[in-house]
Amino acid sequence: MRFVWAGLFLVLTIALFVALARTWRARTRRQAALVPPMPVPTTIGPVLSAFDGFVVATTFADAPLERVSAGGLGFRARGGFRTHREGVVLVIAGVADRFIPMPYLRGADRANVAIDRVVEPGGLVRLRWTATGAAGATDLDTYFRFPQGDAAAMAALRELLGDTDAEPTTSPDRQHTPGEGEQQ
Repeated sequence: MRFVWAGLFLVLTIALFVALARTWRARTRRQAALVPPMPVPTTIGPVLSAFDGFVVATTFADAPLERVSAGGLGFRARGGFRTHREGVVLVIAGVADRFIPMPYLRGADRANVAIDRVVEPGGLVRLRWTATGAAGATDLDTYFRFPQGDAAAMAALRELLGDTDAEPTTSPDRQHTPGEGEQQ
């Protein structure tokens, strides 16, 4: 009888993993029209700056818990970005580089939460951009983590975007106020 239960448990576990894989593939197919690949143009200008660290996640704009899975953006990986006069190149290990032209860049700021990553206030660099595909324009946020410090990365993005305002330490929607019983 014990073998029957063990076999049943094994079959259910395999069925669960198959269902998870099919759901992920279906989600990726649905999002493919929203986030098409944007190859790096061959005529792009010289690199202004480059930063390596980790790509934490790409989410739909202002929805830090809604992961984008299409176009190789669905997983945390080593990576970073390069800035050019024409735009930004996202570099993600194992995925073709993705070009975001200047008109599609919406801003850069700091955050402390994205999907399953929570860090110190302002510990993530958030690049806000728009993907245009068959389904129209979709606003996205890509989060980066630079363990060796990210001040230079923020400065490079802000300079590229022409944002000369003082850099906020965290975005307003990501601030945390200690509740009752928590230490400040």
